Amino acid sequence: MVEGLEEIYAQIIKDSAKRLRVVKMLSNFFNHKDLFAVYIRTKVIHNLFESNKNLDINKLELFHIQYTSSLIELFQKLKKSKEQQYLLITDEIYINDDLIKKLEQETEGSNFQIAAKKHGTLMSSKLREIYTMLDAGTASPTFGWGDIMVFSARKGKEFFRELPGGEAFLQLTECAGKKTYQAEYAVIEKKLIGKLNKLNFRVKFACGLRFENEYVEVFDFVDSNDQFIFINSIKTFYLLDEIMSEGLDLSRNSSDKATIVFELRSKNVLLRDKLTTVKTSLPESVEEVLAGYLAKISGVDFLEELQNVDEQTNILRAMLNININTK
Repeated sequence: MVEGLEEIYAQIIKDSAKRLRVVKMLSNFFNHKDLFAVYIRTKVIHNLFESNKNLDINKLELFHIQYTSSLIELFQKLKKSKEQQYLLITDEIYINDDLIKKLEQETEGSNFQIAAKKHGTLMSSKLREIYTMLDAGTASPTFGWGDIMVFSARKGKEFFRELPGGEAFLQLTECAGKKTYQAEYAVIEKKLIGKLNKLNFRVKFACGLRFENEYVEVFDFVDSNDQFIFINSIKTFYLLDEIMSEGLDLSRNSSDKATIVFELRSKNVLLRDKLTTVKTSLPESVEEVLAGYLAKISGVDFLEELQNVDEQTNILRAMLNININTK
């Protein structure tokens, strides 16, 4: 081979190897079968020219100019978009994890259940005391609500379930027509006080509900399926019936913060799943053209056609204008 042609050959092989390394890097990044296949086919073409100096080395350069360069340009643009997506997702996961740790430190879910149990026991004693005062017709000078009110004051905003609106609050607390005992220290439904006495005032806290600054506590009878409510602000007790409770969630309370933690954990699971596919998923338009590109360069007569390539028919040229922003 003439010395000048030898230098041209060496430079084209060197440039070809450099392009090949870029295609390999892109194949590893996207981990896509068709792109791996393109890399393998491109390497085969490179090796063919590298090991056969009698072939026209300009055809290898023409191949890269017409095909490989466009492929690299497209997938480098796509890679940049994917890396931005990947970074946004990882940042969101990190922020969520940090918030989860902070909320978990602030949440006292197990302490709430202990406090709720103590509150139920305290309410049993308070109701027994109210019954005694009603029976005696006079209030005890030592009677007070401070020990009862402290529970909702400390736990209400975080743990009590928010009612869906004012109508739900009125539905739960509007008890016109019910016969009650009314005293300066409390209002209690007559049927309720009778049932409490019959069941020896054995009650337990079921759940707390709130609407704005109003709190309603729901209690179960230990030895009955019936429930009653305590309207915090007006110190009033009513038996709870189906009409009052219709459509309301009276399940056990959980911390608002604990609920947020659960939601953030669930979201992070989805985000981590998305991370596993964000690099490998390609827009449908890119998938189609990549498959066509692979079929083109894998054709039996491809090398013979290289010298007749019309730049206007370059299969990848249109791809450079594809909108590569992916969801």
